[in-house]
Amino acid sequence: MNTRIAVATAIGCLAALPLLGLGPEYVGRAAGVQKPTKGPASFATYIKLPSLGSNAEANGINDAGTVIVGRSFDRAGLLYAVKWTQQNGTWVISALPAPVPYPGSAAARGIDNFGNVAGFAASSPRRPVYWPAAGGSSLLGCDSDVGETHAISANGQIIVGWVVGGQAAAWYSPGSCTEFLPPLEEGGSATAYAVTGDGNIIGGRAARGSQQTHVPVRWVVIDGQRQVQQVDTRPGSVRGANESGDLAGTVAIACPAVDGCQRAVIWSASGAVTQLETLGGQYSSAVDINAEGEVVGTSTTSRGDFTAYFWSASTGMLQLPAIRGGLAFALSDVRPDGTRLVVGTSQASAGVWIVRNP
Repeated sequence: MNTRIAVATAIGCLAALPLLGLGPEYVGRAAGVQKPTKGPASFATYIKLPSLGSNAEANGINDAGTVIVGRSFDRAGLLYAVKWTQQNGTWVISALPAPVPYPGSAAARGIDNFGNVAGFAASSPRRPVYWPAAGGSSLLGCDSDVGETHAISANGQIIVGWVVGGQAAAWYSPGSCTEFLPPLEEGGSATAYAVTGDGNIIGGRAARGSQQTHVPVRWVVIDGQRQVQQVDTRPGSVRGANESGDLAGTVAIACPAVDGCQRAVIWSASGAVTQLETLGGQYSSAVDINAEGEVVGTSTTSRGDFTAYFWSASTGMLQLPAIRGGLAFALSDVRPDGTRLVVGTSQASAGVWIVRNP
């Protein structure tokens, strides 16, 4: 599924340093497997993914659950866009080629069903990047656009994100010019975070005029042109989308807490709105939704700790096991063996949860 980030994680500075050759791929070890815990979390198993030597984060996964993408620092403190694939049942990490002509640090955000990857050059200024499955890398846009990509459609037809100036953007292929998605009002800022599998619906957030408050929106094609539609009156953002047009994200709600409260929300293609609860705290966010309508994200517990969760209509919100805490960023569809994979991070390490049918 496409990837979106709900809570910022400190995995180190995005240093604008030249990349080094890495040599052989790094292989995960069996010691990274955590046994299922007792109680509600026993439906899932957490596996720590290998890094290039230091902190790592898994941000995206394809629908089939066979390839994971993200970012990792090496032992010298350089940041790479990376992908994880399975070899003989073990997850193996490899670095994606440095963006040409931007040989600085990079991060991968999403992967389509053909192995093409979208991300950004993380050195200053940031640039949207595309890594084709055939190899190599290229910058997106035809006018030296500065910005980031957040998601790529499952069919590989469209990549979405933002460019400097506060404009939501879409790219259709390397070499094509950036399409600027319409704002709610002239002069208003917007960001695209999610896209459906066929690329017909884009999700994100937008502000009216000079206002700083953003509301959840989607961009749809009407009479051959993209048009923006507000999907909720509350402040918030769409962060995930599935092939049916269901959207997942977060809104702010009224509450007595000093810092306010937020709730994960599903905006169904049918028009229904489902607000999710929390794991006992004042905060929950949704960052991805798969074809089955299952959702992942982050919630606070009654102690105020942030932790990853899995939600379905039949189970409600269940805490995902982790070494400590954990943040979930994306999930696959249900696989032939009845499991689905959730990717994210825990204790500054990239990880994947194998979630069985609860």
